[in-house]
Amino acid sequence: MTRVSEGSSSSAIKYSINKTKRKLEKLQLQGSTLKSMSSPSDNPVSNVEAMQLSSLKKDNDQYMRNADFALMQLNITEKSLENLTEIVGKAKEIAIAQSSDIYNPDVRKNVANEVIQLRNMALSISNKRVGQRYIFGGFKTLDTPFDKAGNYRGDDSHITLEVAKDFFVQTNLNGAEVFYASSKFDSNQDHPLNEFPEMDSSPESLKNKTDNNDQKDIKNQDIGKARELASTDDQKDQFEKRENLFSLLETLANALENGDADVIQNLLERFDDAQSRLITMRTRVGSISSSVMNSKNTIESDNIDNASRRSKIVDADIAELFTDLSKQQEVLKTTYKSTQGLLNQKLLDFIR
Repeated sequence: MTRVSEGSSSSAIKYSINKTKRKLEKLQLQGSTLKSMSSPSDNPVSNVEAMQLSSLKKDNDQYMRNADFALMQLNITEKSLENLTEIVGKAKEIAIAQSSDIYNPDVRKNVANEVIQLRNMALSISNKRVGQRYIFGGFKTLDTPFDKAGNYRGDDSHITLEVAKDFFVQTNLNGAEVFYASSKFDSNQDHPLNEFPEMDSSPESLKNKTDNNDQKDIKNQDIGKARELASTDDQKDQFEKRENLFSLLETLANALENGDADVIQNLLERFDDAQSRLITMRTRVGSISSSVMNSKNTIESDNIDNASRRSKIVDADIAELFTDLSKQQEVLKTTYKSTQGLLNQKLLDFIR
């Protein structure tokens, strides 16, 4: 028969009490924070998933800020295009009315002043700013895009923002494509790093780089021969016709002052083309805004789902928590009462 010493009994009692206290302390901590995990060691797998969801939430918050800024830029750009469309439409109405010989030269000179004001309004729109940044300057957002003569001093670059994971949208139009006829506008934006293939270190990429280096010399020779064979007429055909809104309005004003009805009639088709081009740009800007809004809605839906998932992982079940807390408190009281006689023994109790 194994003999249980008094020291062994005392150690077992203390261990039991400490174990109950630790459980009670853990439950009290969970009750104060309403979290099921007080430390990563409580549930490592769930803790990793919760951290991933938290990181994703921060990324989505930044995407939402980018989307809000993109929408602000796009809305201002669309409003500017709307104002330009109205200016071109007003100039077209004037050209239609003054293209006949009904009005005398004095009336046309007075109307020319109105066209000059339309031209000044267009110039004001071309130098529109949001804060301290010009919206039609391309990357040169701190420099005035157009001078008083209507010459463009910006670049043809487009600013892009990531409004969702690997989803980039164009947030601006440069002055060249707005105020000059150009077909360079493209709302489809790839990942910016795709422009730097040298950053890809995969085996296939390295092999392609080697093959490309071998073919560079051959291509350069072919390009050199093509340039030598190219004639002046062929080069002229490569230039694209660029319609200047400022020059259109200035030409109309000059034609009205000079009473040249033929020039005014010839401007009608050019005004139609300019108006159609501005409407097309407004449609494209609107489509980008729509895609940004869809992206925002998707992110908001994802945030709700992620928050629900994280709540199930991290947050404690309040009903179950307080039930366990009351249970452990009763267990501790029972442990104290059952061991009271053993813990409070004195030396005289062993002598008796």
